[in-house]
Formats: sequence, structure tokens, C-alpha cells
Amino acid sequence: MRATLIVLAVVALVGIGTAEALISNDQLSQLPGRGRPALSTGGAALTVIGIALSVAVYAALGWFLARDGAREGAVLGIGMSVGAGAGVIGGSIRAYLVRDYLGGVLGDYGLGGLLIVTLAVFVALSVVVSVAAGASITWLSFRSGLRLLRRRPPN
Repeated sequence: MRATLIVLAVVALVGIGTAEALISNDQLSQLPGRGRPALSTGGAALTVIGIALSVAVYAALGWFLARDGAREGAVLGIGMSVGAGAGVIGGSIRAYLVRDYLGGVLGDYGLGGLLIVTLAVFVALSVVVSVAAGASITWLSFRSGLRLLRRRPPN
């Protein structure tokens, strides 16, 4: 059951991130030349929705782990593992999708040789953020789930 939860959480997180990246990439492709992206309510809403859905996935994972009777010591590691998997896979997909746009922008400044380094840093930061979010949100929702399970009145 836990392995299935972990895989489903990673797949859901990668799907959320990829959908967000595809929409963002489409917006970048519509810019004239390699223009600077404008801050917009649509872009902000896309980010907020992506974050909210990701938080919901981590929270559901923690809650299901509480219902499944997972040990508290294992939950932090599970959250970190899910975050690492989603960060590596999702960050790599996002880097792949944005590479042409970013390569063009860097090339305009004579920094085209830094594309690989820039994308590697992007993926590394994706992993760090995903691990931190996965560990903290999963653990907090696990603890919350335990409290709810313990408060159930006897039948």
C-alpha cells in the first residue's frame, strides 16, 4: 500500500508541475522575440493553483500514511523521498521544456555556454524545494491525521 501511495504521489506531483510548465512554456512561446515575461494575474493564478495542488498531494500522502498506521519516524523519510523523486523528474521535465527559451535569452547576453549549468542549478533547486516541502507537509498532515484518528468517539 505504501509503495503505491509513494508512486501515486510522485506521479501526481510530476503531472501538476508538467501541466504548469507546459502552460508557462506556451506563454513564453507567444512573446515577441525573446521578450521578458510580464507579471500577470494569469501567471500568478497558475502558480498559486500549482502550489495548492502540490500541497494537497503532500497533505493527502501524510493523511493516508496516518490511516495506514505508518511509523512516525518513517513518514519524514517518505515525504523526503517523494519530494526528491518529484523534484528530479519534474525539474528535469521543466528544464527540458524551457531550454530553448532560456538558451536564447542567455545567448543574447553572450552566455549561451552557461545553459547546461543554469538548467542543472534549476533542477537542483527543484529537488531542494520539493524535499523540504515533501518532508514538512507530509509530516504535518500525518500528525494531524493521527490526532483525528485518536479523537474518534467509541461506537
